[in-house]
Amino acid sequence: MRVTRVTDAPTVMSSSASAPDRLGLGPGRRRRLVRRLVRRRGVGARANGDAPTTTPQTPTSGEGRKVRWNVVRARAVAATRIVREREGTDASRTLRKALRPGWRAGTTRGEGEGEKGWTALTNDERRAVADATLGTEVWRLRLNKEVEWVKACGEDEVVDAVRVAEAVCGDEDEATAEAEMAVLAYWCGVGATNDSAPSVETLREMYGDGVDAIARTIREENVPWSTDPAGRISERCSLPLGLARMFIDEYGAEQAERLAAAMNKKGPLICRANGAKEGVSKEDVIEMLRAEPGVGRIEPSFANLAPRAFRLVDGAPSGGGIFGSPAWRSGFFEVQDEGSQVIANAVEASPGDVILDACAGNGGKTLAMAGEMRGRGEIYAHDVDARRLKHLLANAERAGVRSLIVPISPEALDATPDHTFDAILVDAPCSSVGALRRTPSLRYAHDDPRVLAETQSGILDRVCRLLKPGGRLVYATCSVVSIENQNVTREFEGRHADFIPWAFDVDVPTCEGVSLEAHERLMLPHVLGTDGFYVARYKRRCIA
Repeated sequence: MRVTRVTDAPTVMSSSASAPDRLGLGPGRRRRLVRRLVRRRGVGARANGDAPTTTPQTPTSGEGRKVRWNVVRARAVAATRIVREREGTDASRTLRKALRPGWRAGTTRGEGEGEKGWTALTNDERRAVADATLGTEVWRLRLNKEVEWVKACGEDEVVDAVRVAEAVCGDEDEATAEAEMAVLAYWCGVGATNDSAPSVETLREMYGDGVDAIARTIREENVPWSTDPAGRISERCSLPLGLARMFIDEYGAEQAERLAAAMNKKGPLICRANGAKEGVSKEDVIEMLRAEPGVGRIEPSFANLAPRAFRLVDGAPSGGGIFGSPAWRSGFFEVQDEGSQVIANAVEASPGDVILDACAGNGGKTLAMAGEMRGRGEIYAHDVDARRLKHLLANAERAGVRSLIVPISPEALDATPDHTFDAILVDAPCSSVGALRRTPSLRYAHDDPRVLAETQSGILDRVCRLLKPGGRLVYATCSVVSIENQNVTREFEGRHADFIPWAFDVDVPTCEGVSLEAHERLMLPHVLGTDGFYVARYKRRCIA
């Protein structure tokens, strides 16, 4: 369905002068400057604390090769330039292309291009490129502020460091120079502590000793952040100003900043043991995974809200990744955030139920419900995007629940008689601002909650007639703003007196200052460690 998109993408910083004009150097002198400044050891201060806060070890590839940081830098800068230069570009999609062996974008120096494109990357190099590309996107607004402050600083050491960073680009254009500065600021600041970041010594080799001065200049306490609460959250947490104000309106300035900060952290890898595998417990699935090569630590989930949830602490297995796992390929588990599992569990699917998943998408919650039905019953999966249903059916086949899934078209759904289903799940299309940590570019171009609220209400009104008396209705979003959540459900209650709140048995902690009824749950990243979700549930009155 078509919705109005809110675009709050920051403008890439630029100046009227080209990079050579600003430095006052021709191409030949520029390259000589780079070599000279990189060799010099007096360009930047080396006092204790001037360098980035940690010195990560230089990782090596699976073959024992050291990471080629010139390759990582060139690839990350090229990808960052594309994302920043083309409004609305998704960083994750650009990254997938940038990791391909033959990918080449522009003529950014440093990787040793050949006729067939750029070289293949090792696993450690892929991780480093991914971290830099996605990190500069997540922190785009903060990095813009930091680079602006660095350029305005005026210290000789910092000026020299900026000249080196811009000169590394050779004869490249302004957009590449800006991307170069963003990557450098990320490695010197918020990205310095990541395992996939270059060491301080490596940064000095690439950019000269001036990186120490840059790291000192962009320390938290040295940057002149906005004094306006929303502006401060926007700059420090890299959240568009409109979204920062929305969060403050919902939760107050202190909680809004904590929420925004949590959304900048990489989401954990949470899995769900497949209940359809009879006789196989969650503990059995965990032991299967532990026996596979490249799998790190496995622990219970953060919030302990979903009984089948577990967490891969060290992320995806090395080598084939999570979807290369034999246990996943055999359908013993799915990748699914714990908050999403809580929503599926709220339906309380049982053997023999006839259920409608009205907005099934790729089917994560569909499969979770099917896993509780012991091979008996039906789940009618509906979505306006038929392609997503094809993906759902493929996953259902792998999970061993294909016989329970019945795809249903919009036309067939409209023709369905009243009182058909025992339960209905409306996992409504939403702004997805509760899942910003999963999609870095989403924060700059999310769907308008005001328009979506009308869509969400329309879906509830359309499908509620299909529920049997005594049946269960669950409404959910991955949003954390009340216009898509409490406002929608309160209005639904006012229009449909035959639907009564259905309370949860266990209370779930939420943010202070938020008032919820017993039939509602609001899961927040900074409180529970899940993605941001809202869920409310109802039962339909029985006919006397």
